[in-house]
Amino acid sequence: MAATIMGTFKAALLTELQADSTLSAVQVTYGDPGGAARRECVFLGDIESADHEPSGFSTGPRRRLEVFDLEIVTFVNSKPRSSPQDCEARAIVLSSAAADVVAADPQLGGLSGLLWCRVSSMSMSTVETGDGPATTIRQTINAHARLL
Repeated sequence: MAATIMGTFKAALLTELQADSTLSAVQVTYGDPGGAARRECVFLGDIESADHEPSGFSTGPRRRLEVFDLEIVTFVNSKPRSSPQDCEARAIVLSSAAADVVAADPQLGGLSGLLWCRVSSMSMSTVETGDGPATTIRQTINAHARLL
């Protein structure tokens, strides 16, 4: 019995994001690239709220429903003479591409156990630095799975 699909879900989503044509020239990573981040990057963040509910009550191994949230982070650090609005516009293009990947294939190519996933929330923040404006968009991907 699979304890969770969190790891395989994250890996399958990474593969689909890396294959997207809009994101092809952008750094797309499994986790936070930290100091190795390029001016434009999309990375998979933390998984939270892994709730498990039995899908029925009986003795022995049971089917369970798993619900969790994965964060996709889009980061754009524009050149010093760029406007914050241009930086935000570029970040929105990249985060929209990530959202479109999820919307186009909510079962991530038939990932075993995954019932569906969707973008459930989004936030954006922009700061002005000496290195140019920087925008971070955080999207929460809500996933529902059936574990056998």
